[in-house]
Amino acid sequence: MSLRVLILLGLTLCWPMIGFAFTGDKRETLRGLGEVAVLVEYLPDDVEREGVNREQLTRDIEGRLRQAGLRVLTISEIANSPGAPYLYVAVHSITGASANSTTYAIGLTLKQLVQLSRDPPTEFFATTWEGPAPPSWLSAPRVLDIRTRISEAVGRFIIDYQAVNPK
Repeated sequence: MSLRVLILLGLTLCWPMIGFAFTGDKRETLRGLGEVAVLVEYLPDDVEREGVNREQLTRDIEGRLRQAGLRVLTISEIANSPGAPYLYVAVHSITGASANSTTYAIGLTLKQLVQLSRDPPTEFFATTWEGPAPPSWLSAPRVLDIRTRISEAVGRFIIDYQAVNPK
């Protein structure tokens, strides 16, 4: 078994537990959050050929966030928002030794502008929340699996957001 396969197998087995632990610990960073932008990273060419569209993903995520009570900011509006929060979505593909095996890692993170407590003038963007989205070995239909994984991660974000921001 190649080193790449062992690493991917390890990620597949451990990633969900790590993601859930991180999410639970970082839920408090969502307290008081009232608005957020969405940034979907450029998708791998093979994913776009399968029919996953960046703009449609963005619209779908924004719609769910609005339904959850968050104001959705445009990318140009985040500069005027406290903490400049944005959800960052990325899909990465890793092709295995066989042309028929591809792993897709899907990440959903909340990035916010933070300050160092020891040096408050120092600000930078940091991941303050990360959604559980374990890598998947995919065969057809890839589009459904990728959309499902992203949807599950967005759902987890909404659950965590609502847990610390009850109406």
